[in-house]
Amino acid sequence: MTAHLTDQPGVRFGLANGLLVAAFVVAGVARLTSTSTGVLAVAVAGLAGIGLTVAMTVWLGVIAWALFTGFVENAYGQLSFGHGDLVRLLVFPLLVLALAALVPRPRPEAR
Repeated sequence: MTAHLTDQPGVRFGLANGLLVAAFVVAGVARLTSTSTGVLAVAVAGLAGIGLTVAMTVWLGVIAWALFTGFVENAYGQLSFGHGDLVRLLVFPLLVLALAALVPRPRPEAR
């Protein structure tokens, strides 16, 4: 059995963050609404978090929240902590974790 670079959790976490940033770029170019961008961010982070540790998956949700708050809700990466922001800070990681847990991870034999 050959080890793949993408089997390393740190590499997968880095790739997941890259996919998340790419999703925000695509959302911006496509001029998606803030709601659509939030759904896209949660979906990408959740799917990219499949097979990562719980802590890494939760951090993906926090990073998705930070990118959403900084670049969709506000401008130039400025984070804010109003009531809606704090609700999203709770909801984003929970939804990302739930999505990553619900989608079955491909079995290693399937490669």
